[in-house]
Amino acid sequence: MVGDPWPAEAVVRAATGPDLERGTAQRVAEALCAELPVDAVTLALWTDTPERRMLFATSPAAQRLEELQFEVGEGPCVTAATTGRPLMVEDLQGTVTQWPLFGPLAREQLPTVGAIYAFPLVEGDAHLGSADMLRFEAGPLGAEAEAAATLAVRAAALILLTAKVSPALDIHWRRTHVATGVMAERLGITPAEALARLRSMALGTGRPLPDLTEDVLARSG
Repeated sequence: MVGDPWPAEAVVRAATGPDLERGTAQRVAEALCAELPVDAVTLALWTDTPERRMLFATSPAAQRLEELQFEVGEGPCVTAATTGRPLMVEDLQGTVTQWPLFGPLAREQLPTVGAIYAFPLVEGDAHLGSADMLRFEAGPLGAEAEAAATLAVRAAALILLTAKVSPALDIHWRRTHVATGVMAERLGITPAEALARLRSMALGTGRPLPDLTEDVLARSG
């Protein structure tokens, strides 16, 4: 039925269960992926800032999707987090998206991804980030699945807001934050301007932002 609470209940069980070998974010992301008709899930906090945190990605394609959106500063995840509303890209490969940078690069670098469903991580008035879901087959998520996903992501937001998360994948974004500070001090510019320069370099060279981050940090040593 529409708004079926089962996926939300599964997320709560996964987060509070006895399996403490995996972090909270990993358990939540894997529960979302298992309970919803999607192939991969990512969780990210503070999506459109230099301090963004990548919490967990259930597959390499999902991780690259997040990295790409951070590199270009736009995409469904960014828009969902900013507006607080879900955003469905039902045919990534066959339609022109509203993001002039993200769209072409996503089609080039993620040719196996058919659809992206971005849900904001919202708790009350706080926009925490987003849950990005992808499916290899293009098409709509469906009204019932979308309603169930909305409830499940709302539960995930509350869990992540109160949990102590220490994600391994967060290393890319924490180091990028450090690198923007190093570049800003070296060039006498703001951290926002430094991040914009790093993004431009990534676009211009085709190299992933984490690689450029390591270059900056290596030169500062």
